[in-house]
Amino acid sequence: MTSSNILARLPGLRQFVEVARQGSFRAAADKLNVAPSAVSKQIKNLELSLDAELFRRARGRAGLELTEAGEILLYRCASVINELSIARDELNELRGLQRGHLRLGVNEVLASDLLPGVIRNLHSNHPNLRYTIFVENTPEMLSRMHDGDIDIGLGYNFPSSPELETLATLQRRTFLITSLDHPLAHRRRVRLEEIAGEKVIFPDKSLALYQMLQDALVHSSVDVKDVMTTNSFTLLRQMVQDGVGVSVVIGRFLQKKREDIAFIEIDNPMIVSKPLSCCRIAGRTPTASSVAFAFAIKSLFAQYGG
Repeated sequence: MTSSNILARLPGLRQFVEVARQGSFRAAADKLNVAPSAVSKQIKNLELSLDAELFRRARGRAGLELTEAGEILLYRCASVINELSIARDELNELRGLQRGHLRLGVNEVLASDLLPGVIRNLHSNHPNLRYTIFVENTPEMLSRMHDGDIDIGLGYNFPSSPELETLATLQRRTFLITSLDHPLAHRRRVRLEEIAGEKVIFPDKSLALYQMLQDALVHSSVDVKDVMTTNSFTLLRQMVQDGVGVSVVIGRFLQKKREDIAFIEIDNPMIVSKPLSCCRIAGRTPTASSVAFAFAIKSLFAQYGG
C-alpha cells in the first residue's frame, strides 16, 4: 500500500485501535462519539485495503477477537500513533516559535559576550519571535523566575534546588585578568600570593565571586589595594584593560572580539571552578521559545571547554 493510501486510512486506523481496546464496535463508537455503523464501515474498508481480516466476529458475549493480522497491525499502530503525537507536539512548538515570546534573564557579562550571537541565530531562524531580556545578578534572576517574569535564566552560581531544573551547564575556571603590559600577563598560572600589594577591582559585594575572592585572600594572608568595586563586569574589564587594576573573573569570555586582557588561571584551593548554567523553574510547562533557546545554549556549550 502506498504512503498516500496509508494517510487516507488514518481515521480507520484510529477506529481500529479503539475497537481492539474496547472489544466491540458499539463500545468503540461510544468512546469516539460516532455511530456504530460508521465504525463498522471504517474497519471493513481498512480490511479491504489491507486484504486481511482484522477481527474474528464471535457470536454472543465473546465479542470481537483480533486475528493474527489484527495483532500485527495493532502493534504497528502503537508506533504510528506515538509518532503522530510527537509530530503534533513539534508542530505546536513550531507555531509557538512563529508567534512566541522569549522571556530571558541573563548575567551582565553574558549579555554582552555570549547572548548576541545566540539571539542573532534564533532571530534568523524565527524572525517573528519576540524577546524580553532582563540583565540581572543571579539572585534577582531567580526571583524573577519564581514570579513568572522570565521563563529561563542563564548565569553563574545557581543554587542546587529541587525547584530548579538545570538544562545545560558549562564548567568555567577562575582567572586573574590583567592588562597586556602587566608583569604577570605572560603567565599561564599564578598563585594568589603573587598579587599581594596589587590594585584590585572587585566585583560587587552581592555576588558570590566577591565573597569567594575575599575568603581566599584572608585565608592566604594576602593584602591588596581595593581601588574599585562595581556591579558592572563591562566596566570592570575596561578598567583592567586600561591598567587601573587587576581583577578576577569566572571563565574566558565567549565573544568573538576579545578585549586586550590577559587571562591567568589562579592556583589556589579556595578559588574553585564554577558552572555557567541555563535553568528554569521545575514543573512548569516550558514555552516553545524557551525550549529552542535551551537547545541553542546546549549546542554552544558543546563547542567550549572551561
